[in-house]
Formats: sequence, C-alpha cells, structure tokens
Amino acid sequence: MKKDTTGSNTSRTLLPIYKERSAPYKAFLFYALLGSGMLFLALSIMYIIWNSQQVAPTNVQFPKSFVISTLALLFSSYTLSISRNYHLQDQAQNMLLSMTASLLLAFVFIAFQVHAIISILEQGLYVNIDVSLLFLYIITGFHFLHIVVGTIYLFYLNLKSFDIWKDPVKSLIYFSNKFEGLRFELFCSYWYFCTGLWLFLFLVFFYSL
Repeated sequence: MKKDTTGSNTSRTLLPIYKERSAPYKAFLFYALLGSGMLFLALSIMYIIWNSQQVAPTNVQFPKSFVISTLALLFSSYTLSISRNYHLQDQAQNMLLSMTASLLLAFVFIAFQVHAIISILEQGLYVNIDVSLLFLYIITGFHFLHIVVGTIYLFYLNLKSFDIWKDPVKSLIYFSNKFEGLRFELFCSYWYFCTGLWLFLFLVFFYSL
C-alpha cells in the first residue's frame, strides 16, 4: 500500500482493528491447512506402507503428465508471488497480467492431471487389481479438488482485478481496502500450500510407481 503523504494517523488508528478482525480468518486458514496436511500425510503413509508390502507391477510407467502438471503448478505459484508484489505496489495492470498467467497455468495443471490419471487407467491399473491404487486415486483426487476450488477463486480474483484495471476510482478503493489485501494474502498462502503438498505427493508417487 502506498504511503500516506497527508500526515494523517488514520492508518495507525485502523491497524489494531484490522489485526483484530483479520486474526480469525488467518487462524481458520491455518487450522484448515493443518488438518488437510495431516490427512494427506496419513494417506501418504498408508499408501507407502501398503505399497511396500505388495509386489509392484513391473509394467507400470510413471505418467509424464505428472511432470508437466508439477512444473505448471510451480510456475503458477511463482507468477502468483509476482502478483502479490504488484498488489502491494498498487499496480493493477501488472497484477492482472501475472494473475492471468497463474490462472492459465492452473488450467494446465488440471488438464495434465486428468491426462495422467487416464494414462494410468489405460495401463490396466484399476482399483480392483491393487488396493494401493485406491490410495493413489483418493490422494490425487482430494488434491485435485483443492486445486479446482483454488482455481475457481483465482478466476474470481482475475475478474475483480480486470474490473479495476482501467478504473482509477475502483482501483483506489480496492488497493486502499486492507481486507482485499487480506483475501489475496490468504489465497496466496492456500495456493503455496497446495503447491508444496503436490510436490511432496509427486515425489512419493515417483519413487513408488
């Protein structure tokens, strides 16, 4: 947010109120991500244990689509971090461009995740053949749901940033609203969590398949 050149103490007065109101949102996201992370960890451990006790099929090929989708998600987090910097600098146009790049990369991730699962099924690897595949489908499906929800909200943020792009009044109101910044900050934390989580899952699947 830009510095107040008028010498007003309004921002300092509102800061405690902002911290008080933002604390529940941050706490909710923290515990939600913590619970989600523990669930994924438990599922991954069960998957690894079960997979280690079974004879792995020798004809399984690790889907290359997983690699492409991982790169897409990593780059989307990078472009989102750029958007976050532009948001702090009140640069609506650059923020819109970088957020659009993040949205497109999110669509790439979704498309290649679907392609990866289809390629696994085409190898004849179904749930009724190996129970460990059930864990794989549950884990990837649950993470896929996280990304879809995040992508929908990212699309909403893109629409909002497009709305303020060429309107100086709306842009001023948007960047002056600390709670708009809070929403963006919380979403970035959510997206970084999903990215780090998928990177962990990718390594688990890579060394197990």
